[in-house]
Amino acid sequence: MVAMAVKFLLKYFSASRILVFMEEKQKGFWNKLKAKWYHKGLKFNTLPETALKIILPRTKDCKTFLDVGSGCGTLAIPLAKAGKTVTALDPSPAMINILKEETKKRGLRNIKPVNAAWGEVEMKPHDVVLCANVPELLKDSIDFLRQADALAKKAVFLIEGADPNADKFYYKELYPLLFNRPFPARTDYFKTYTNLHNLGIFANIEIIEYDFDQPFDDMNEALEFWKEYIGIVTGEHDEKLRNFLKDKLEKFKDGLIARFHKKSAVLWWRK
Repeated sequence: MVAMAVKFLLKYFSASRILVFMEEKQKGFWNKLKAKWYHKGLKFNTLPETALKIILPRTKDCKTFLDVGSGCGTLAIPLAKAGKTVTALDPSPAMINILKEETKKRGLRNIKPVNAAWGEVEMKPHDVVLCANVPELLKDSIDFLRQADALAKKAVFLIEGADPNADKFYYKELYPLLFNRPFPARTDYFKTYTNLHNLGIFANIEIIEYDFDQPFDDMNEALEFWKEYIGIVTGEHDEKLRNFLKDKLEKFKDGLIARFHKKSAVLWWRK
């Protein structure tokens, strides 16, 4: 069965697209391409400084952090630089490899990267459990919330989108343009808050806003970015997509940049 699928892919798609397809099926959403783009955009991401203004004043007595879905260190690295000891848990090998490179480059010895999904390995209790923008864990969150609360000795911090009608990467315009259907609304922090309430946890809520801009070397890279995220493997939509992006992207230095502004909720409670 697998051989037949590979033969089909070889017939219709390029070798590079096949490798990405196979990797994504095996390793989850964050393959090497997406991890590279995410890391590239971190220079233009103001989430770390915005979130830590809320987290650090409330965790002065906390030394150890478990960052669930840490990615390439969006919050783990600034927490480590602030003197915290961080266990960074993420299922993506691509993200963990970038995190390891960054910790080595910065000389940080207080980050422990763990390449595993939540529940795959046993985690010891930490002073703080942190989970930022990991919708797979929070969409059906009762079990995760219960387990996270049990692992945290002092506090839990969750960061999740604050608007179910929020756009992502222009999807609200692109889905009708490319696929003749609307981009569906998503759940936001209110469902998580309700689940916490049902567990008897009455979390604090603070709404934050931050920039999440994405740079590109040129239009071809931008085109590849949107095709990868939307899941387009052929060239049938290239012209429409390219024309759309020409009106959206700004010239930036020697390349282009997509400007995004996000609103999220920080849900937190002390034990």
